[in-house]
Formats: sequence, C-alpha cells, structure tokens
Amino acid sequence: MKFDLAIVGHIVLDYVSGGELVQGPRLGGPCTYAGLAANSLGAKTLAISRVGEDFGSRRLSFLKAHGISTSYIKTTSSPTTSFRIHYRDGNRTMRVTSICDPISDESLSGLPSSFAMHIGPVLDEVSPELAIRLAARNRIVGLDPQGYLRQLDSNGVVQVRRWRNPSLLRRITVLKASEDELAAIIGQKWSSRKLSALGPEIMLLTRGSRGTIIWSKENGMFNVPAYETRVRDPTGAGDTLVGAFLVTWSRTGDLLWSAAIGSSVASFAVAKTRIGDFGTRRQIESRAMQILEETTRI
Repeated sequence: MKFDLAIVGHIVLDYVSGGELVQGPRLGGPCTYAGLAANSLGAKTLAISRVGEDFGSRRLSFLKAHGISTSYIKTTSSPTTSFRIHYRDGNRTMRVTSICDPISDESLSGLPSSFAMHIGPVLDEVSPELAIRLAARNRIVGLDPQGYLRQLDSNGVVQVRRWRNPSLLRRITVLKASEDELAAIIGQKWSSRKLSALGPEIMLLTRGSRGTIIWSKENGMFNVPAYETRVRDPTGAGDTLVGAFLVTWSRTGDLLWSAAIGSSVASFAVAKTRIGDFGTRRQIESRAMQILEETTRI
C-alpha cells in the first residue's frame, strides 16, 4: 500500500494548562495532529514513531480508529516523551518530563512508500542525517524544525537555540515554522531573498490568530488569514495546518487552496472540545473557500 502521508517524529503525551486546571495526559506531537488532519481529508496516513510502555494499547487503538497506521510505532523500555505545556497571556512555556528513545534506521526496515512525507522531530529524535535519507525517498517532503531548535535548561524548560542545516534544508519541499523559529534559523529580518537562499521551495510561516504567510519560489508571498473562531486550545494548530497542506498539495498542486485547507482544518483544531474533532469534509472546504477569498498577495 502507498500512503498519502507518512509522518516521522515522537508521539508525545501532553499535560496542558491555562490556569489552575491541567488537562492530560493526552496525545500530542506532529504524528498525532498532522495525522488526524490528514485523516479528516480522507488520506491514508502512516505514523513513524517511538513510544514507551506507558503509552498503552488504548492510545494506539485510538490512532488506528482515526485512520493512522501504527505499524511503525515501536514500543521501547524508555518512557514516552512528555511535555508540560502552560499558556498565559498568549505565551506558551513548555517543560519536558520524559524523553523516549530516538528513531533509528533499524526501526525503518521495509518502510512503505508515500506520496508525501512530513519530518516533525520534537526533541532531536530524528537526526539530521536520518532526515536527509528519509527526504531522499519522497518527491514532497515537509519539515517542522522545532525539534532541532529546542534546548532544555536544568529544569527541563524548553528554550530556543540557533540552528541551520543547509544539507537538510535544500532537500525539503515545505518548511513550516513559527516566527520565533524562523528567526532562530535566518535571523529576525527575513525577506524573499533570504527564504529563496534557505533551500525549501515553499515556506509556511505560522502566526497564530494573524494567520499564515505562505511563500514559494514560483509564486511569491501571500497572507492566508486565520478563520475567526473561539480558540479553546492552540496546541497542535501548526501540525494540523501542515498535515492538511501536504495532503492537499500532493493531490492538487494548488498552493493557495492547499494553504486555505490547512488554515481551515487548523481552525477546527483550536476550537476543539476533543482531539481529532476537525469537522466534516464539507465544513472544511466551506471554510477554506472563505479563507481563499480573503487571501492576499504581499
């Protein structure tokens, strides 16, 4: 079987708080959110990850029930990677409480093919060398570099560090990053010239409620608005957006429609009352049409 999207990176267990109440542990990470987004569009998705014995069969069954193949989710003796995430006044702090074993070549034997692949490390679990080898397998490759940009202080609190790997970046089709993450790669001031020199063909710059800036070498730069909705929890919004974008882009080759679909699915994700509740295909496309109408060239 050829999958529509393969996603590589640790599935995590998140504990999320915005005040006194802490929700968790609950599923998180790019494999989860990008996979669920792809499933909402009818895509066949493969998760490539490592989890601990604490992850449990119930969570694997949930992923399977939502259209995500778990055949390449390997269980190890180390605990599942876990984050404590706290939101306050629009800012997020993250603390790591456990880290699972890295993903290795040995666990990828016989890996099936896919129309697109998304590489989404959360804490260096996918080495750049492995990412380069994985990127060589696919025509369309997405990268969320967050796991390469993170370092931990003595208390396990996540901090941003500088990172840039030209050998990997020039093999990437779609780079997804927040403003802080892009600044850690190319500096505070960015331009089309800097993005072009970076390597990827397409850049998705996520900006929360201000929407997404999409840039491509072929078509230039556009502002894709965020759909106005009540934000209950922004966790996983960027992963959701890029998962939906990659599936739609690989199917249609339509840059702005793919971005509008990504923004639409993300709008369901941030308003979610339960994980994976991303609306129907018809609802997603209806919102995407409105987003596309409001998309403007920069």
